[in-house]
Amino acid sequence: MKLIYAKGACSLSVHIMLRELDTIIEPIRVSLEDKRVLESYNPKSYVPALILDDGTVLTEAISILQYLSEANGGIFMPYGSVDRAKCTGWLTYLSTEIHKGVGPLFHKDDLTKKYRKEVEEKLSKRLQFLDEALSESEYLMEEFTVADMYALAILRILEHVEMDLSHFERITAYKARLESRPLIADVIQSEEDARVETELNPDQLKPMRNQSADSYKNIVS
Repeated sequence: MKLIYAKGACSLSVHIMLRELDTIIEPIRVSLEDKRVLESYNPKSYVPALILDDGTVLTEAISILQYLSEANGGIFMPYGSVDRAKCTGWLTYLSTEIHKGVGPLFHKDDLTKKYRKEVEEKLSKRLQFLDEALSESEYLMEEFTVADMYALAILRILEHVEMDLSHFERITAYKARLESRPLIADVIQSEEDARVETELNPDQLKPMRNQSADSYKNIVS
């Protein structure tokens, strides 16, 4: 099994999950600036990608997290329709309302002051909801779950783009608490220390558009 990841990306959540499961993997760190290697593993051009032993390629962090949970007896996700739906709801909220929303802040120099302020205000509103939810528990659910793994990855991304989280006291404490878990601290350090892969995926297939018209006809006939 191979994990295609980048330092400081949401792929951290999957890396944490795999380590929690004590799964033997080949971690492959790629660059998000020069994406040639990344795209040879995942044509979507982002991380994570998880390549299973049979060659199946899984993408999208929240989908991979749920797959790994189900493949291992439902671990790190609540059992039961209501609690499981709540956990999935957190994954969705973090992905669509916070992770997606942070995108413009990676290009601050291209933003007008007005638009940047609008982006940050919208994120702050979403984060306020998260902060209030943490008043009831140390984690997003009653116990540590995949939602926390994903939340940590997103909070670290927010930190990277210099989103001020200091006034969210519960979120700040929550992030520090997660980062202090020995396994998570080790994963973060291992991502920092790993070399960036520079060789293309040796199993990469030639894109259909590079094949001749005759070969295409042979495939579809």
